[in-house]
Amino acid sequence: MAFARPTMPLPALYQIHYSPWSEKARWALDARCVAYRKVEYLPMLGAPMLRARLGRWSGKVTVPVLFASGQAHDDSLAIAQWAAGQGTGPELFPIGRATELLAWNRASEAVLAHGRALVTPRVAGDPSAALEQVPKGLRWLGPLSAPLVALGVRYLRDKYALEAVGQNERRSAMRAELTALRQALASGAHLLGAFSYADIAMAVALQVVEPVGDGHQRLGPATRAAWREPELADEFADLIAWRDRLYDRFRRPTDG
Repeated sequence: MAFARPTMPLPALYQIHYSPWSEKARWALDARCVAYRKVEYLPMLGAPMLRARLGRWSGKVTVPVLFASGQAHDDSLAIAQWAAGQGTGPELFPIGRATELLAWNRASEAVLAHGRALVTPRVAGDPSAALEQVPKGLRWLGPLSAPLVALGVRYLRDKYALEAVGQNERRSAMRAELTALRQALASGAHLLGAFSYADIAMAVALQVVEPVGDGHQRLGPATRAAWREPELADEFADLIAWRDRLYDRFRRPTDG
């Protein structure tokens, strides 16, 4: 009698659907045609379960985290590096370019960290944007969800020390990284000569300057407005256009 081989469970990506860090991980997985399932993570509420699965009872836990073949890959770069060895698709980490690629990843992380500090108080100060952050399954709470959002904002402020640096300083730091990106792209459409994770990292970083269109990242209208950094969006309109072209060519449309 022949027995069917047990099928391996799909890798599970713990994510926040609107998070740029989660988007970097998703894009890398999708670029390499890796099948996976998404698990929506709720900050604060989901932390105990994620800690249990990671076996990590102290320190910070955050998403994205990919659980695959008994291992946990717990940030966007680690997930992308794992994805690069799976499936088929473009070479995300070209040989001999590790130093440059890691430098662009650091630049992406810097832009996103400063952007998060600017976005969070704008979302908290707009009731419509705040309500859009509430998971769909909890929106039945209506006005009662406001304390949940306020608690979430305090949680983010404490976790990431969002008020440790002034807003103008953050914009200046973002401007410096984006100016370097502009200069690097003067010689071609890709940072490392061909599409790679460096392009993904910097394209997604622009989410905190001007969110990509709904065809690729669905956001509520109030959230979309709160995530826009008008001064930088106007100054770096050329980079926004580059990002949009990259998405149109290398990113499949969102499935919601």
